[in-house]
Amino acid sequence: MFSGILHQKIAVRMLEREIRMDAVPGTMLFFGPDGSGKFLAAVEAIRILCCKTGGEPECGCAACTAVQRLASPDLFVICRSNLKNSFDLWGRFGFSDENRRFLVRDLQRFLKSISSDGRYEKEYRYVSGVISSKIELDKNFSECIDTVSGIIHTAADRAITIDQIREAQRFLSHRSGFGGLRVLVIDGSESMNDEAQNSFLKVSEDTPEGSLIILTAVDKERLRPTIVSRCRLYRFSRLTEDMKKEVWRRRWPGSDTADAAQETGQDEMRTLFETLQSEKRSLQSLSEITDEINKKGNEAAFFDYTLMLLKKRIATLCDASIESVFEYEQLLQATQRAKHSILFSNSNREVVLFDFLLNNIPKIVKYSNERT
Repeated sequence: MFSGILHQKIAVRMLEREIRMDAVPGTMLFFGPDGSGKFLAAVEAIRILCCKTGGEPECGCAACTAVQRLASPDLFVICRSNLKNSFDLWGRFGFSDENRRFLVRDLQRFLKSISSDGRYEKEYRYVSGVISSKIELDKNFSECIDTVSGIIHTAADRAITIDQIREAQRFLSHRSGFGGLRVLVIDGSESMNDEAQNSFLKVSEDTPEGSLIILTAVDKERLRPTIVSRCRLYRFSRLTEDMKKEVWRRRWPGSDTADAAQETGQDEMRTLFETLQSEKRSLQSLSEITDEINKKGNEAAFFDYTLMLLKKRIATLCDASIESVFEYEQLLQATQRAKHSILFSNSNREVVLFDFLLNNIPKIVKYSNERT
């Protein structure tokens, strides 16, 4: 059932056995490190339980699709998990048509995390608009990921409040939209403040028939023992590097190729810098460099390496002039736009790369040269 979702064998076997025996507990707690697959496992378990046709993988029925999109009328999600790892990976690998649905689900999960915070109303509307259209997502992917990452950085310590738990309680009291379970997911449940935890205890004591509650937590010790004691526990372990690579291969097809291209691109970049620093820059030399990178298909790796070099210099700009900071910011944005154009549009890769080098390479040398 859970093939390809995660590699937490003991937790998965417990879930599969309980689902198969129709013995799923009313309240479950999935706990373990960030990035260990807790939320994905919760969504998959809910999909199987809510499915009307047996819960087969890639079922595609209305109930399954709604759960996977976190848009089911039978699903209420409160999210306070740290989503940084997920969006770091999306920023690194990008997305394709094959894994677009996973990206949209992560973005919807993010929207759940800020939906009740008035400070981010503008950003909420922006991200909602981006994921509402395939064209908009293709066009604005980089800017969307930057927006999400910025909010995650500034909103890491927000608490889950009693008002949110009361809203969840009202949800559980309603009748199921699809005629099945009503499911409450509290993702990052250790973020409940004292009032919220008191309120949740009352909810868990009096859960209506036909309801299911799933909590996820990195640190279950931050939850009251009385809450933990009411839950069936499922431990998730930190993924090994081999496990991460397998997940990346499944969710980001071609990531191995991208990694290899990035390593080659780093060698190309080192050679490029040596050439630019030792020879007179000319249209001919830039054209030759462009041809060399283009022939090997290393354009995306080139921009990744450039961004890495530029970001290393952020700390050194603390005492820089306003003009230098502005120039650096413009350069960073230009690099991100060029990378996005290479990955997600039908632009001529050679033209994009040559235009970027022609207009920006002196500034890249300036800001990435460790001696400056």
